[in-house]
Amino acid sequence: MVHPYVANSINALVLILAGLAVYFLSPSRPLPALVAPMFGILLLATTYHLKRHNQFVFHTVTALTLLAGFLLILSIDLENFVWDGKHILVLLMGISCFLAVLSFVASFLKERRLRNNTIYKEDL
Repeated sequence: MVHPYVANSINALVLILAGLAVYFLSPSRPLPALVAPMFGILLLATTYHLKRHNQFVFHTVTALTLLAGFLLILSIDLENFVWDGKHILVLLMGISCFLAVLSFVASFLKERRLRNNTIYKEDL
């Protein structure tokens, strides 16, 4: 199982790199295409607090990552969908968000089953 802060870092890097690639692949360079990289920078800034097991940040990051995943997937227009670089990268960013949320929830459930917060003692 991947630690939540590692999953968050990987997801943030995917959002930053793929979001910038979508921005530069688009000929008109729309400013809303920079929302995903900005969100990735925000997620990357929360990694320290996730490593320190701040539960408020953990739950907030989980909810925001789930919301971002839904927004990225819903932004794909199915009528005009083609397997080009832009659509594949947006799909990759959405799937990355969902996998990060799955990792967050799995680690939360494992920690609840142990009931003693020893799952990540080597990080503290």
